[in-house]
Amino acid sequence: MPATTTVTLQRARRGRYRPVGHALRNNLLAGVGYLELANAGDFAANVWNEIPVPRHAMILMAIGGPIALLVSLVAARDFYLSWRNVSLLYAERKALQAMPYRNDKTAAILGVNARELGTEVIDRMLMDLFLGFGALLVGTGTIMAIFGANHRVFLASNLLSGFIGNGCAALFGVFNAFWSAYLVYRFQLRYAACERDSNVGSVQTKLRHRVRRFQWHAGVNGVNGLVSGMASMVTARMWWGYVVLIPCVIVMIASNLFWKWKLGYDRPILLAPLNEVQTKEKTGVEDESAVDILDLLAAVKEARSELQGLGDDCPFETKLAFISENQMLEAFCIRLARRWPVHHLFAATEVVTVSLEDLKHLLDEDAKMKQETQGFLRKEAMALLEHRERYLLELIGEVVRKGGMHV
Repeated sequence: MPATTTVTLQRARRGRYRPVGHALRNNLLAGVGYLELANAGDFAANVWNEIPVPRHAMILMAIGGPIALLVSLVAARDFYLSWRNVSLLYAERKALQAMPYRNDKTAAILGVNARELGTEVIDRMLMDLFLGFGALLVGTGTIMAIFGANHRVFLASNLLSGFIGNGCAALFGVFNAFWSAYLVYRFQLRYAACERDSNVGSVQTKLRHRVRRFQWHAGVNGVNGLVSGMASMVTARMWWGYVVLIPCVIVMIASNLFWKWKLGYDRPILLAPLNEVQTKEKTGVEDESAVDILDLLAAVKEARSELQGLGDDCPFETKLAFISENQMLEAFCIRLARRWPVHHLFAATEVVTVSLEDLKHLLDEDAKMKQETQGFLRKEAMALLEHRERYLLELIGEVVRKGGMHV
């Protein structure tokens, strides 16, 4: 991959700089994992469904209802973030399909794109829509239950915090179960293909490991969604449904964190039909043969080893060259803009273009530059390499499945 020498940043509404470019973001909000917990906010309303409402039940309703409403706002925010990813992925798909040439590499990129689209639409947007809307209904119904002395309010509260609100979770559980079953089957095909193809060589173990992680995540997520959906419906009438719901809440939180830390990744998006040279520059993937993906994976492995040797005593120019050559300059500049906003390079204009020469001059101006560079290499660089490897492993799995390795 060619080294990146310049980065363009644009100031966002809140004053932070963002890159002028397009990329798929691993931006799943951690708070989404608590959507099932929000749907359990009607505990007091369903367990003490009586008139007059006991004082301790009112206190619990006053706590559970607002929590459910707040978590629904988190779902709305995550829905928006996912929609941005979906828009970019769909635009990339159209661009790839419009390319005048096709080979195993292009087909593999489209295959990964399809999986990414499905994940964003079903695992995030539908989840945010159904569980977020359910949390909104449950929260509203729980708060209304405080005023259950009014017969009409009592009935409305029972509907919202009962079958209607909890029915959203059950409906999503069914959709998610079908999608999860498809993912397990889909990745099993790639796992079997990798087992048969000896040309995968040194990455075969990592490839199988990643495929298995996807399968375990999809399987656990699908079963958990079904169980939690059924338990949510039970809670509308029986208190023991919440006992079943507790482990489901824990599993959902853990599943979201597992995706965030072990499966998801950031990657650049291709938004226009390009020739072979441009495709290489934009996506970081050669368009000659699948063997080039293995070369890129080997380069990631080499970069990891090199990163371990970039200690405090290493020359700044060497560190900066490493950042540029490994396509990390954009992330590095964003870190500088976030942690060093008062510097004249970021304080003057709405759009700034940062070059390698600019960064070298910064070192002469302030020793803080050396500290920020070392901090970036120690805390963020390894994660960026991990993200690149995750995408390339999934890409090589698609190549193996669709046509095998050509060496």
